[in-house]
Amino acid sequence: MSDADKAVTHELTVQRLAGEMFREAAWAALGTFVLGVVVSTVIWGTAGLFGALIGGAIAIGSSLATLLLMRKTAALDPMFVMVAALGGFMGKLIVLLLAVILLRNQSWLEPKALGITLVATVLVTSFLEARASKRSRSQMVVPASEGT
Repeated sequence: MSDADKAVTHELTVQRLAGEMFREAAWAALGTFVLGVVVSTVIWGTAGLFGALIGGAIAIGSSLATLLLMRKTAALDPMFVMVAALGGFMGKLIVLLLAVILLRNQSWLEPKALGITLVATVLVTSFLEARASKRSRSQMVVPASEGT
């Protein structure tokens, strides 16, 4: 059975969208992360390097967690997918808050490097994921019902 013959379900639609979002954002996120590390190291030295590494790791982990959450909840009812998305968003905010609280007074890292790399990577990744979602054709298919 080819892909064209398979019934298009909500699960398949969400799986395809997650894949398209990952492909669109992966290289740009890594590029932004590397750029943040290089610039922070040049400006702030070793403390900037550590700050940018932590900020970029949190940002990329956040993006990957969103896509993983999409894949893991794809088989659920759409209402539960939205509940999981809201829970994932709250979880990311808590992780971000804990990272800032725990790392704010550390002398071995530059908090500006952490923040700038984190924000830049999240913005680039979020923009490209949203663009991939908008351009995706997988969402424009009405899922087949069980009886057809």
